[in-house]
Amino acid sequence: MKKNNWDATAESFIKFAGLCAILAGLLYISIQFFHPADQLSSVNTNLWMIAAVITISFSLFSLIGILGIYLKQAEETRWLGLIGWVTFSLFWFISLNFSFIEAFVLPLLTHDAPRFVEGITGIFGGLQSEVNLGIFPILAPIAGILYTVGGLIFGIATFRAGVLPPMAGALLASSAVITLAAAVIPHPFDRLLAIPMGIAFIWLGTALCYSRKRNNGKPSLIQ
Repeated sequence: MKKNNWDATAESFIKFAGLCAILAGLLYISIQFFHPADQLSSVNTNLWMIAAVITISFSLFSLIGILGIYLKQAEETRWLGLIGWVTFSLFWFISLNFSFIEAFVLPLLTHDAPRFVEGITGIFGGLQSEVNLGIFPILAPIAGILYTVGGLIFGIATFRAGVLPPMAGALLASSAVITLAAAVIPHPFDRLLAIPMGIAFIWLGTALCYSRKRNNGKPSLIQ
């Protein structure tokens, strides 16, 4: 009886994670079209707060979604899937924390430390800051590496596993790699590079929501 309850709980979580992945993809795509300019004058606007809160939301949804994606195919992806999941998750964890600072810390500093705020908002645009920003300038490239490498590995693992649609895994992997084009595409136009990743999340999330139990009647994470 307890085992049956665990099976049902695991299956329910996977479907919930699929819903989170869909929401993450939808929000990730939509925010690219109305995110305010990364500059001091935007920080105290309502649109800035909305964008930051949405970013917090889809970062959290992404963490839950990719956990479900990993658990669904953990047996098949093995170490490659584990490495991809951990690496990719670290990016979304950094995104979650950075967005929290954007939403609830930077607006409080616009008058007392405007140069610091300008420096933080200019990080992703490649602007040099006049003040010491601590660890933040280092976090940005680290996050970029985690996104690219983690997404690539996780996408390849998903493609090879064959549990979820292989082409969705291929799209995830390629979506992570094309972000390298941001080096030649000026900000904020590079935001459009996020759209394929959002589609990959929606695709994989939908597959999770409509996934069936395996032949032994158990979801992938159950031995």
